[in-house]
Amino acid sequence: MAEPQEGIRQEISEAQYAATSASGNATIQITNYYYREGPESAAQPAAGPAGAADADLPCPYRGLFHFGPDDAALFFGRDAVVESLHQAIGSRTFLPLLGASGSGKSSVVLAGLVPRLQRDGHWRFTHFRPGADPFHAMALALVPLYAPQLNATERMAQARQLAGFLRSGEVPLPDVLAQVRQNFPDDLVLLIADQFEELYTLGADDSLRRQFLDTLLAGFPGDRGDARASAAHQARLVLTMRADFLGNALSYRPFADLLQQGDFKLGPMNAEELREVIEKPAAARGVSFESGLVERILDDVEAEAGVLPLLEFALTELWARREGQTITHGAYSAIGGVEGALARHADDSYATLNPAQQEEARRVFLQLVRPGEGSEDTRRVATRQELGAAHWALVKQLADARLVVTNRGEDAAVETVEVVHEALIRHWGELRGWMASDRAFRTWQERLRSDLARWQASRRDEGLLLRGVALAEGEENLKKRAGDLSPGEREFIVASAAAIERARRDERRRRRLLFGRLGGALAVVTVALLLAWGQLVRAQRQRGEALAATSKLTAASRPADALLEALAAAGFGRYGQFQPANTLLPSTATEALIEGEVRNRERSRLSGHQGTVWSAAFSADGGRIVSAGQDGTVRLWDAKSGKALGEPLRGHQGAVWSAAFSADGGRIVSAGDDGTVRLWDPASTDPIRLVCRSLRDHQSLAAPATDVQREARSTCQRWGWR
Repeated sequence: MAEPQEGIRQEISEAQYAATSASGNATIQITNYYYREGPESAAQPAAGPAGAADADLPCPYRGLFHFGPDDAALFFGRDAVVESLHQAIGSRTFLPLLGASGSGKSSVVLAGLVPRLQRDGHWRFTHFRPGADPFHAMALALVPLYAPQLNATERMAQARQLAGFLRSGEVPLPDVLAQVRQNFPDDLVLLIADQFEELYTLGADDSLRRQFLDTLLAGFPGDRGDARASAAHQARLVLTMRADFLGNALSYRPFADLLQQGDFKLGPMNAEELREVIEKPAAARGVSFESGLVERILDDVEAEAGVLPLLEFALTELWARREGQTITHGAYSAIGGVEGALARHADDSYATLNPAQQEEARRVFLQLVRPGEGSEDTRRVATRQELGAAHWALVKQLADARLVVTNRGEDAAVETVEVVHEALIRHWGELRGWMASDRAFRTWQERLRSDLARWQASRRDEGLLLRGVALAEGEENLKKRAGDLSPGEREFIVASAAAIERARRDERRRRRLLFGRLGGALAVVTVALLLAWGQLVRAQRQRGEALAATSKLTAASRPADALLEALAAAGFGRYGQFQPANTLLPSTATEALIEGEVRNRERSRLSGHQGTVWSAAFSADGGRIVSAGQDGTVRLWDAKSGKALGEPLRGHQGAVWSAAFSADGGRIVSAGDDGTVRLWDPASTDPIRLVCRSLRDHQSLAAPATDVQREARSTCQRWGWR
């Protein structure tokens, strides 16, 4: 059952709103346009000694509401911009109208352009605001023209279906507009996208926003000459948007390109235009202003941006306080002037509430303001379910006080509420104070709502639930401010916490299973390691026994080495693993052993290589020795003193297996584990060149070969490099 018509509310009774044009002899039908206040708000009784006829005069001012097509006779001050739009619409498919909040964009289109086109004849008008679901909003505006034979219920069902087709791309917008043209071949169609900033403020994510803009651009390409839109040449799009959202619009390049073709910017009115706004509507009702009052009002409003809603509200209040046929200075002072009229009215209405209702009103108003991010705060639409049914009686009371506007949603199924005008957000001190103290929470709540919308759109995909810091914030706010969260928001936070707890339980269960399996595996590995360790000890001891046998065999020819090997064998026997001899004896004892007992047998001991020495050779004159070792170096020694000559020769990658002098002693050749043979100058530490990388390379060397090449070839062949 429909709500009773009380207070100032938007009300949908049909998909079309019929309004009488300025001439009074024609009807303007704007499909899907129903932003109206209750009938009793248009006329209020005059204060003071007014006659009955005077008291019944309807108010010619619009308060915080925009002018509609039936207000054309009372709409003044914008003739120039209306004329510019009228001229442009004949040749352009897309007309963006930008201006500050409160500059009168909607009024210019609905009360200026639309009646002007109606007088031209052969136009059909349809209207939408993007809202949270721009595809559905646009489909609701197009369906009555796309399928005019449907009744109201069928139109709602068709709108949902068409929105899905437009969103998926199955039905392009140019095809829809082409069908509209077939339905009305003699008419032009004007699609009005009002308050287009809602595309950026009411929850559409970037992906949906860009998808919607692409759809619009396909249907209304401007002057780009896009062949896809040729079927839509009889359709026009007029878009109204707050100028402070132009940066958002320009962030998407295809839309920015279209806007750069030309837009209409609605600036503030000059003094003469404002004078028309003040005087002419009253004059149409036979009412005048007290001498000097208009100038006083102009002094208060001139050069103020977005002042029109405040001015209209003040004029509405003055109309209610007029004395007979005159609006007085006394009435203007009583309402607090233009700047104070709205704030005073809001304060007076708020003061009539008891303390519990005032706290309830604070919560309601906070939910009707979206915190700005790099822009001013904006109004947002809240649903009855979101605010809670318990608050709805107060919402209707605030609507009666002209502070909010109630409505039913785009398909007439959901009741909604919004602040009557953003001027209330900017100029009511109480509301500004509430937002200042609660901004952090409201900013977080808007992020939560965006996450909630994605979760619901994905059919509750657990991957989109809150995690980490976001969940911690949600749980904290749920604990402290559950009353300020909607049922859906509370459910979202609880579902996120439950998912995390399930994941933790599953993780603990997996860990228990894993640790159980690891315990069994560890026992098996421990047994295997013990067995392997025993085998290693036995192998090491066998190696010690082999060293002992070797020491016996070399005792006669190399007694010092034999003794050291015997000591190493003793290390195997004691420790079960290899121990170098120099760790078993002090270094002084080792030197004494070498110099004392075997002095008569060993000429010199050349020490420098790290690890095994694989090769050593004398030069032809016997004065030098070259050696090659496991440490990857080739070293040069003085044969008499045993001292190293120069720095080690480095270049091989890995062990060097062989090194030799050339016949004349001027070159050294070496062969390494890296598969290369290198040629050296004994006086330098850098290789002269790389002789070969493999046996195949070596075999390709030109003949006859030098003695160094023969040695290199022999080395390559000896090691069998391929």
